[in-house]
Amino acid sequence: MAHILLLTDRDWTHPQGGGTGANLFGQVIHWLQWGHRVTVVAGTYEGAEPVSRPAPGLELHHMGSRTTVFPRAAWAVRRGLAREADVVLEVVNGIVFWTPLWLGGKPRVTLVHHVHRDHYVTELGRVGAVAAVVLETLPLKLLYGGSPFLTISESAKADLVELGVPEDDVRVGYLGVVGFEGPLPERSSTPRLLYLGRLKKYKRIELLLDVVEAIPGSVLDVAGEGDHRTELEAEIARRGLGERVILHGHVSEETKAALYAQAWVNLTASSAEGWCLTVMEAATCGTPSAALRVGGLPESIVDGQTGLLAEDGSGLVAAVQRLVNEPGLRERLGAAARERASGFTWERTARETLDVLEEARAREPVKLRTVVSRSETLKAVGMAAATMANNALAVIFTVLFARLLGAEDYGSLAALVSAFVILAVPGSALQVAVAREVALGRLSVAETLAVWRRRLLIGGAVVTALAVLLREPISDLIAVEEAWAAAATAPTAVLWILLSVERGALQGVHAYKPVAWSLVFEATGRLLFGVVLVGAGLGVTGAYLGTPLSLLAMALGLWWIGRGRFGAAHGGHAAQRLWDLVGGAWPAVVGLFLIAVLQNVDVIMVKRQIGGDEAGAYAAAAVAAKAVVWIAIGIGLYLLPEATRAARLGQDPRPVLARALGVVSVVAVPMLAVYALAPETVLRLAFGPETVVAADALFVLGCAMSLLAVGYLAVQYMLALGRVAFLPVLGAVAIAEVALLGGLGIESLVTFAAIVLALQAAAALSVLAIGLRRVAT
Repeated sequence: MAHILLLTDRDWTHPQGGGTGANLFGQVIHWLQWGHRVTVVAGTYEGAEPVSRPAPGLELHHMGSRTTVFPRAAWAVRRGLAREADVVLEVVNGIVFWTPLWLGGKPRVTLVHHVHRDHYVTELGRVGAVAAVVLETLPLKLLYGGSPFLTISESAKADLVELGVPEDDVRVGYLGVVGFEGPLPERSSTPRLLYLGRLKKYKRIELLLDVVEAIPGSVLDVAGEGDHRTELEAEIARRGLGERVILHGHVSEETKAALYAQAWVNLTASSAEGWCLTVMEAATCGTPSAALRVGGLPESIVDGQTGLLAEDGSGLVAAVQRLVNEPGLRERLGAAARERASGFTWERTARETLDVLEEARAREPVKLRTVVSRSETLKAVGMAAATMANNALAVIFTVLFARLLGAEDYGSLAALVSAFVILAVPGSALQVAVAREVALGRLSVAETLAVWRRRLLIGGAVVTALAVLLREPISDLIAVEEAWAAAATAPTAVLWILLSVERGALQGVHAYKPVAWSLVFEATGRLLFGVVLVGAGLGVTGAYLGTPLSLLAMALGLWWIGRGRFGAAHGGHAAQRLWDLVGGAWPAVVGLFLIAVLQNVDVIMVKRQIGGDEAGAYAAAAVAAKAVVWIAIGIGLYLLPEATRAARLGQDPRPVLARALGVVSVVAVPMLAVYALAPETVLRLAFGPETVVAADALFVLGCAMSLLAVGYLAVQYMLALGRVAFLPVLGAVAIAEVALLGGLGIESLVTFAAIVLALQAAAALSVLAIGLRRVAT
């Protein structure tokens, strides 16, 4: 016998339990009869007992509201509630319980009556679209893989598969139905129509009012409650239907049976239904149904045999008119509906669900780590998160050493770091080239890496010797007094190339995890080494030397990991020449350089054109706006090798780009919303009150940098496919940006940001269009 833990936002005792509650009750009573134990954790409601035991083997725990039941349930279960449960049945009604994150390896099954994303849009508009992605779509797609799903119709199954759930993991179990006990009243002598269900906007009850208006003498009974009642009452009054539309509210089982028996036709105009239990309940009373052809309704209603289906509102009106005007048709469909309903029993549904629960128990539990490793989108998210962490640590680096060194000395450190960033572009491009060549299988990786490491180390030693000899001229060129730190810039660039080669090789074999962690540890190492050396009295030089030390440590770490991935070099294959790869990497060098210009030149030009505190405030706003670019850089580490592999296998690589753009949009949309609603608060909290002067420009810059992120991913995509047609476009936009920002005499920060936005839009949309057009041909 099994102990089943049932998680649901509303159980059958809830006044708004609806079809979900009926489904759960119909099955649970059979599980109890068969000797199983059931513990239910559900949302509470007025008058609910926190804990009740209404039947042997059954415990009901009510906690939290419609929104807070999810964390409350997780807390209660983690603290020991139903710890001994054998399997978990999670009911997802538009919001997941996030069980993969906190339930450990316990077997679980996810019951989804229907996908709610369209409901979110109907109820909440654009905000609902975002909510659906965060609360339903992404969790189901990214976290719930590998465990069984249950749903109640083939239509709902198709929606889940479209969402990204593997088809083989989804089982369909049609709902059962039980006829009503006791004598039923006679059919009404006048046309009586019935809607029974929750009063929600997506149920589109207003379409049923059109039916009432089109059929003289008809009366519509509406049984149920919901947050759309006030608007519905106003619409009924506006149409003058107060005497022909009766709002019964929540009704008892006896009243419900009477309403079904008296009705001529059972109606629903919902925009989506997984099955619609009321169709079968009406059928037990011999009442046919009319509905729109959506969701699972074509499965619960056999069109022309047990009821009628319509394509739109006018079609629904015509269908009901036909049923009202043709008694013979109405009676024939009602009788067929009753006969068909007799085959749908809760015992069968309960048995089918129990089989899936037993199957889940028999499976080896799916760990979250396994789910993450299988998810292509989560790999992209992981790389983006690592890059974001790297940049967050870079911000901490800026704040910390500005305080430790003071403004003047930090200016020298910033100049040294800027010089390194410029020299680092070839290394970043080389990482792209290595990842692509490895993904294409063109490198004998172990032998080639061994040769490249040796040559880079020798070359680095030579560069270091020359830099030491030329340290004074180099320091003059960078305009800093710390000659030894200036001498370290060129050797640091060599170490960056070495680290980039190691990262590129691991990217090429899709080993994203060590690459992601190296980004985090690299930034952490810069901080720690720098702090220690500054503490040792080395000042600016010590702060800067933290960078090469961190790069060396990360390169050694990835070399060790690479030995496990690629094996040791045995000299059996010829190593490709690094110079040949560098020569072939020129598109990446030029492309990434132009992206760097588009990302940074506005900050330089605003200093020249406007200057003063306003320029500093603009620079702070630009830093905030670039958060989405940092995300895109991390996603690019995933995008390039995956698009390369797809193209090599003859597959369409565009879905890889689409996934990458999707992750960026998930970050960009809420970020832009915050920048639009509270720009002053963002700048004040992050950078200080003196930067609030750029508040009006923050949202515009956020849009510009979001488009730059799109352009960056499109560039990485085309580099993966070996295409260079984007270079003239980027070059033209970069030249235009320098010319416009430097030659128009702009005095307004918003105007400045608006020009940047227009140029970024031109660059991003042009590059994206070029990339997609080339793929299509």
